[in-house]
Amino acid sequence: MDRPKKMSGRGPAPKNYMTLQEGVEIPSSIVNDKPVNKNVENITEKNYERQLRNWDDFVEAFGPRSVDSLEDLKEYVLRLGLAMRAGLRPEQKLAAKGIKSYWKKFTAGYNRERGTIPKDHVLSVTRLIEPRGALGKLLNLVADTGPRRHATAEVLTWAGEFSWTLDWKIFAQPRLRIDHWTVLQAAAFTAARVSDYIESSARYQSNDTTLIVFRNESGETEFGLQLTKWLKGRRHEPSTLPTPDIHERGNLEAQLLYMNPILFLLSIFCSAGALRDYMGLDGLTRLLDLEVGPGEPAVHIRWHINVLHSPIFSGPSERIMTANLFSSVLRSLFMRAGFPDPPGLHCFRAEGLTNIVCDMPWTFAGAGLTSVDANPTYSDIQRQTTAGHVTNSIQARYYSSRNPGIDSQAAFMRTQARLMNIGEHFRNLEISWEPELWHSLPIKRREKLAMTEEYQDIEAKIRGSPTSKPKRLMDISPTEPTELEVKADIKTSPPVETKDSPLAHPIRKLSRDLENLERRELSELWEETSKSTVVGNKRAFVCRGVNRPFTRLRSIMPLRGQLADLLMIKARLRSPEGRASLEALVKLYQSKSEVDRPGLGTTCHCRRLTSDHLHVYQCTKKHVARAEFCFFCNQWLYEPEAWEQHCHKHLTQDHIPMELSWERVETTFLPGYCPFCLWDARLGCSKRLQSFYTLPDWETHIRGHGVSWQARCPDLRCAETFPDGDSFQNHLHDLHHVPKRLFKPAETGFKTGFKRGVDDVTHQGVPAKKTKIGDASVEAHFVFQYCSVEETKPDNSGLE
Repeated sequence: MDRPKKMSGRGPAPKNYMTLQEGVEIPSSIVNDKPVNKNVENITEKNYERQLRNWDDFVEAFGPRSVDSLEDLKEYVLRLGLAMRAGLRPEQKLAAKGIKSYWKKFTAGYNRERGTIPKDHVLSVTRLIEPRGALGKLLNLVADTGPRRHATAEVLTWAGEFSWTLDWKIFAQPRLRIDHWTVLQAAAFTAARVSDYIESSARYQSNDTTLIVFRNESGETEFGLQLTKWLKGRRHEPSTLPTPDIHERGNLEAQLLYMNPILFLLSIFCSAGALRDYMGLDGLTRLLDLEVGPGEPAVHIRWHINVLHSPIFSGPSERIMTANLFSSVLRSLFMRAGFPDPPGLHCFRAEGLTNIVCDMPWTFAGAGLTSVDANPTYSDIQRQTTAGHVTNSIQARYYSSRNPGIDSQAAFMRTQARLMNIGEHFRNLEISWEPELWHSLPIKRREKLAMTEEYQDIEAKIRGSPTSKPKRLMDISPTEPTELEVKADIKTSPPVETKDSPLAHPIRKLSRDLENLERRELSELWEETSKSTVVGNKRAFVCRGVNRPFTRLRSIMPLRGQLADLLMIKARLRSPEGRASLEALVKLYQSKSEVDRPGLGTTCHCRRLTSDHLHVYQCTKKHVARAEFCFFCNQWLYEPEAWEQHCHKHLTQDHIPMELSWERVETTFLPGYCPFCLWDARLGCSKRLQSFYTLPDWETHIRGHGVSWQARCPDLRCAETFPDGDSFQNHLHDLHHVPKRLFKPAETGFKTGFKRGVDDVTHQGVPAKKTKIGDASVEAHFVFQYCSVEETKPDNSGLE
């Protein structure tokens, strides 16, 4: 065929692109006869590899199998489903989307890497794992686990208050507490997915994060930060990525400092050296003093060149935080805060998007927040852009509340609609809150669990292992960490297991099996004791089954204690309280540990350089006569009279924690106290407040009392009576953390000097205890979490 004749025309001749490529080497890895697979994200390829590994494990365990056999594929998904149900009770339901997702990724990965699975086989297995299919019925699968829940402003507010004023978790890296809370705030305030800012973005590169200082509507200087959402499947189209912003709330009234997202972001920027022209705390002070005059444009704060390719939010490895880690930490935080079925990040996203499309004004009050969120000027286009949606169908199907917030009663009657959105009150009920949630099993439930055949079989296998001799469950001290928390601060490499070699740590799996039994028993306890209330009455929150609540840890966490006071203040960022909070956050972010004991430094009288506070304490006591250390105030006193008066002050002002066990916490310790001496009014104050700085000394002293039963708890704050020794010992074990093994068996009676009186209520020679008027609760689990000195100051009669 002849080439078409060229049209004559003016101008330069068009380029011949083919002649320009002469001499260029063509890569055979690209230009070949192989079909091109669909382009997917790296994480998707890893998911494919994981499911292919499941198939390989199936083949290795049960012999040769083929995807051409429908029977083999059915057996594979059956075994996969049974593995997913492990640990669930028969009546518990399992979401079908989990096994469907695994099956979809397996088929996609196999077709991509190893060949083709017959389409009719794929269709048959897909029908099999539907909730109405035979396998779906066997596995008790459900189409979904219920409608989308909405985590309201009250839930976020309580999470922040708990995290900064009550959380007892000690992070291996203190900065992680700031990072996690900042990610949660940024995601909640911008209706983001979990992967929008972490694991895939949250980077400065391409200036996708911008910080400015501008003059707000009240004429005040304010910070604003613009983020970039890296949406799923659209990361290669930067022109379509939403760029929402967060700020300091403008001219609204001052908010509690822990609800100000800019405060925590500035601490991260300062610690990372990201503020090019405002380095260090001095530079941060100059930045806070920066003023923007009337009519002046916003000031763009430039990033330092060294951080342009670094993540804002980093995980324990200092690489960008992963979504899996954050989701685990978030779940653990909300469970500690009293949510047995904690909300996920999508619950906050759903609430944010629901409020954006709300067309009627509504109000709520929580943590000092007051808002009238009519937002009638927001269009569907604005909401879709913020959410990263293409159509309204996604919002309607996955995020919107089933209560649309419409006053249909007024619409029917053709009257004026209410200005309050009543649907908000019903959305508050979607996230159940248990203010008295147990975080570990009470000793009575533990003993019951230890008697089960399943538990004893696992325990026998562990005892038979040559590598470990575990304690009996009944002998576990309440001072040992038994909370079922997510331990994801520092990832450790799993033990290497090969076909020919046994597991490096054979008891590790058995220990996990015991933990699963405890977790299942704890879930049953939650169901039995559920009160399911709405977040709001924060004075009702109680730490139950917690070894070391923050009220006790506060003395060894000085920065956390300072922030617990500062962040609960309603103030602006540039106020003295705001500046002090920012400085404390920077120090916490840069510190190596949350734990420190002021007063017990790194040097002692023997001139030995050590970080062990126990050694410093013992050495000082040895070299300085009459030296006494107050573990509540972290100060030394050297005069016996002053020490006696100091102890009297603590006893009368009720600074004594309910938990009395000795605890080792990193390089320091929490001393043990005797419950029988502490509330014995016949003893001197210094004797009553005697601190035991080693665990053996404390246990020996408790055993020395020889107590098996008392009708009343020795603690004056407990008003319970105990009909037998078992209930008495359980009370001291669960509430005061005095191990049950330190008491005599109930049938042996009391030690000489602790004989029962005629009425079996008071001991001979010991005056009957009075219930103090200031005690707000009569239940034995009361721990004075929210009580001030004035509220709990007792009647001093009977105190010496």
